[in-house]
Amino acid sequence: MPLFRKKHETEVYDAGFGNWNFTCSCGAGGRAVPSRQEMETKARLHREAARR
Repeated sequence: MPLFRKKHETEVYDAGFGNWNFTCSCGAGGRAVPSRQEMETKARLHREAARR
């Protein structure tokens, strides 16, 4: 088990055609959706789940 945890830094970006997506420093990502707010929520939930 590592002595430190990898920090999860997420970024929401424009995926084109009016869709938004997110990527994380751990390599995770989401499925593009038309709502930026929804994608920001998914990114936040990913960070919270990774903390556990």
